[in-house]
Amino acid sequence: MGILKRRKVCFKLFLVSGAIFTLYGFAWLKAVLNNRYNVPPQKEESGIHVITNYPLMTEKPWNESQTETNRSRLWQRQEEIEETLQKNLNHPLVTAVHLLVNQPSAEQRLSEQNFHNKHKIFVHRINALPKYRDFFDYVNDRLQNQFVVITNMDIYLGEGFEMINKTFLVKSNISYALTRHGRQEKRCNMGGKRGYCGVSYVGSHDTYIFVLTQPLDDSVLAEFNYNMHVMGSDNRMIWILKNRMKKKPLNPCQYLKTYHNHCVDIHGSVRPQISYNRNIGKGAIVKPGGLYE
Repeated sequence: MGILKRRKVCFKLFLVSGAIFTLYGFAWLKAVLNNRYNVPPQKEESGIHVITNYPLMTEKPWNESQTETNRSRLWQRQEEIEETLQKNLNHPLVTAVHLLVNQPSAEQRLSEQNFHNKHKIFVHRINALPKYRDFFDYVNDRLQNQFVVITNMDIYLGEGFEMINKTFLVKSNISYALTRHGRQEKRCNMGGKRGYCGVSYVGSHDTYIFVLTQPLDDSVLAEFNYNMHVMGSDNRMIWILKNRMKKKPLNPCQYLKTYHNHCVDIHGSVRPQISYNRNIGKGAIVKPGGLYE
């Protein structure tokens, strides 16, 4: 082979090697930046994205609105919330747990905890106690076309979620509004309580599952501008899912099991009720039923 030909071959190898280095270099840089800036994963279409909130119960504003002021008891409740978070992180079908956080102290504590599967956690800072608008803004901006589960901070996913058909949810425009279960927890047995799935249905829901294929406009997002845990919030959520998001709500809680972890008897000291208006009516309930009916 002549000198000129050898130089051409070497130059081509140099270009190919440079292209490979550049490709992997950009991939490495993207991974580093995503991890640094807490960017949610975008390619795992089938995994579950759980969205909830994470407070520090002993600090403002959370400790100001509780029925309990004893710091020891508030820390017990904190541990309970973190046990629940760990169970969601451990769920094999959960791709990510997105935490809305409104306290710098809570974010600091979260960073210091040695959670298993901690890489699944994505923190989103908000400026006040969470409203459902904060959750839906987050989904609208970051989790379109993903399998989304919005739930309370003391609810964790259990059995049955492998039965969900994401394609069916999308094509049939179905959403799930689940009623919780109870079972033996670390501090008490939560089973058999009134309002739980399989015990009695009183209109309570605290886990909402859907796939958002199109962005919500501001008029729909404005419907979610109310605090969590207020009386009637479940009914309002179902009304919005049905009438504004045009999704058919189902409650297959006997098949998709979620568990309530609330043994430490601390609650919000004031629980106002949303006034009955067009958003809340007798039809804004979903009794337990099937996955596809």
